[in-house]
Amino acid sequence: MKTFWVMLCCLLPALGVAQTEFPYVKLLSMSTEQLRAEKFKYDKDRNREVLRKSNGWQVTANVLSALGGTTGDIRPAENDYEVVIQYGEQGIAYVEVTFFKDETYHDLLTFAHDQGEDLLETNSGKLDKIQFQYAGYAFELTRRLQEVKTTTDRTAALTKTFDESYNVYRYVIWTGRPASSDWLTRQAQKQEKRAVKGKKKQDVSSFM
Repeated sequence: MKTFWVMLCCLLPALGVAQTEFPYVKLLSMSTEQLRAEKFKYDKDRNREVLRKSNGWQVTANVLSALGGTTGDIRPAENDYEVVIQYGEQGIAYVEVTFFKDETYHDLLTFAHDQGEDLLETNSGKLDKIQFQYAGYAFELTRRLQEVKTTTDRTAALTKTFDESYNVYRYVIWTGRPASSDWLTRQAQKQEKRAVKGKKKQDVSSFM
């Protein structure tokens, strides 16, 4: 696992390497055997490979803190992460990496600014998003502020507020192939039904 984490968070490829190399590119070509060796689990319903790493000791400490009426560190551990490899009928549709390490985000941000083409940056309060192209792929890098505030006591005079807010980082590689799964099919069917109901309501309102 240590080797895999190094692969995920290591320094960016040096200038002058092949154009097809970029952060997390190995995830696009890992075999089933390699995925199993790295503890990926296949979700048949959503047609995706998923790997989650979380600090189990920290989760336990948070539960004990809550039961004891004290405030624990409810933020994710710096090295926690989730990797999703989403498939479609024609292969991998996208790779999504969610993480909490500032250094990794800054490495990816540097790659976006130094190597990215057609760079587009947007900001909407708690969300910063960068979209760009590279080596025939589309990329998305976001930073979202997750606000979490806790208090120690309900009595106004004794209340202390602790700000446990943290950043959630997300890096996505889009291949241009559509995603497909049983779950996505069901979601599309539900959305279609909601759209039909909406149209019926609109038709009825026309008589008013």
